[in-house]
Amino acid sequence: MNYQNNNLINEVLNYRKVVQSKDIEIYSRAARELRYHMIENDPHYPTYHFTGPESWINDPNGPIYHEGKYHLFYQYDPIVEGKRSARCWGHAVSDDLVHWVDWPVAIWPDSPYDKNGVYSGNTVIDDQGIATALYTGNVNGHKESYGILAKSYDGLLSWKKKMVMDKPPYPATPVHWDAQVWKDGDTWYQLIGGTKDGKGAALLWTSKDLENWTYQKPIYTGDPGEFWELPYLLPFEDKYVLMVGQRNNPYWIGTYNKENMEFKPDHPQPFYVDRGTYYCVNPHMVDNKGEGGSERRILHGWVLGPPTPTDKVPYWQGSHSLPRVITVENNRLIQKPIPELRILRKDHYHLNNLKIDPETSDYLPTIKGDSLEIVVTFDSSNAKIGEFGIKLRMSEDGKDFSRVFYNKSTEEFGIDGQFICERLKESTPGWTRGTSWREYSSIKKNRLVTMHIFLDRSIIEVFINGNVLTGRTFSGSDMVGVDIYSKGDKFYIKFFDLWKINSIWNKY
Repeated sequence: MNYQNNNLINEVLNYRKVVQSKDIEIYSRAARELRYHMIENDPHYPTYHFTGPESWINDPNGPIYHEGKYHLFYQYDPIVEGKRSARCWGHAVSDDLVHWVDWPVAIWPDSPYDKNGVYSGNTVIDDQGIATALYTGNVNGHKESYGILAKSYDGLLSWKKKMVMDKPPYPATPVHWDAQVWKDGDTWYQLIGGTKDGKGAALLWTSKDLENWTYQKPIYTGDPGEFWELPYLLPFEDKYVLMVGQRNNPYWIGTYNKENMEFKPDHPQPFYVDRGTYYCVNPHMVDNKGEGGSERRILHGWVLGPPTPTDKVPYWQGSHSLPRVITVENNRLIQKPIPELRILRKDHYHLNNLKIDPETSDYLPTIKGDSLEIVVTFDSSNAKIGEFGIKLRMSEDGKDFSRVFYNKSTEEFGIDGQFICERLKESTPGWTRGTSWREYSSIKKNRLVTMHIFLDRSIIEVFINGNVLTGRTFSGSDMVGVDIYSKGDKFYIKFFDLWKINSIWNKY
């Protein structure tokens, strides 16, 4: 891919000139102007999901709430001197977890131990109150990586790094590959991805000072996959959740014995966080914005997908999901969008008590948009078979669209559509209309299905009764229709609310 296009516009050139700057005002202003250009000129560039100013982004790294501000680091390949850089940690800061300001690139691959990429890790506050990151230094993938400790003495702007881990615990397992970091008592812990005896493994290390690490053991090994990335062990009252990076983002709920350092799942087969175009969960962030000032755990994730098909903007690829509040209820992980997102709403549309007839369409002839939030509750009490849902990014003639559906017969929900299937079959092998899963018992008891849908141009993120599915669509810019549909039996809508959504970037 050619990054030295002589026809690049000023916003791109200005940003690339300062991409290595450590001046917050200079960097953030150039990044903001580039974002405005991308929003105005690419109908697929998201307006309220976090995305890089340009180029490639993937894993959310080191998210931390510190001194009243949210810091999000992320895997980023900025364009430097006409070439795509090895992976860095990009950086953005927010007061409300919704609106973001770009800060200068936090950590560059500028040492012998991370020369081919500053890979995933997390950030904590050490025993002296200093912001401290632990991340994977990539030299040759799984064959050669290092555990890197980085400290910031200037408010998380710049970082001084030190290699602290260089001896792998097993053959075929790198010494460091992603890391959850926490402290219990007087001991620091790192949970690191890897493999053991041909199975995925979550490997535990301990330290008294964050620098000298001792390998302990796998807390759990198993399927799916032979190698696990991104392991996280999360406490929720009397249960623990173990998440790992593998296809479909599996997780288990069970118990953890701190003395034996062993996780025991209640059931050997995993559940899944999000089986759509989604990967690299990071639930490391905890703030005090829960009910009554209580702690809440925030999940960030990477929304996959192909490069933008728009040729008049610079290359960009990848985005982040909306921040999600996660809890455990009825022995399942419950995910909900952060309530702070409501401040983006405008132009409210409401209806209720509507019968949905399979022979009828065009319920919402005046509603159009590509940045929307929809909350709709379907009542299927009197139905035995059939399917219902919402059409999005619909063409003027109604023939092309993306769709969020719920199948009454199979108790499954999903996202599909012509443009989704065409664009994603290459970048996401196995993507079909069957990218869905069986819903759990709460729907079967009351027969109410609430879809909470966020459409952000090329991103569709759907919350249904605590579960989430993410999809990508690359519809034409004129495809902005919305409608309700059903097949089979008749269904009813109890409530329907739709808002247009403002951008998280201040100009909009």
